[in-house]
Amino acid sequence: MEATVRKTTSKPAMRRKVIDIKPDTFRGLSVIAASRGTNLKHFIESSLDELVESYDDAAIFRYLQQTDPEGQEMLSDEEQVAFEKKYGL
Repeated sequence: MEATVRKTTSKPAMRRKVIDIKPDTFRGLSVIAASRGTNLKHFIESSLDELVESYDDAAIFRYLQQTDPEGQEMLSDEEQVAFEKKYGL
């Protein structure tokens, strides 16, 4: 009896989201995907990835500062000393 060893590769956690697309948009995206030799699902996923990668990091940072100011609070002297000690600074 032989043992089979499976090589597992860890995939990044994926999220699913059901979206509504207008018929004309669906048709247009399908044509674009077909002209690029890929399926619609892969085309939409890669287009969204490219959109996020090209988005201005400074704009994201500004938005986060306005909406989620966590991390903008100054450390107390004790916290600063503890941080520097922990990381050998």
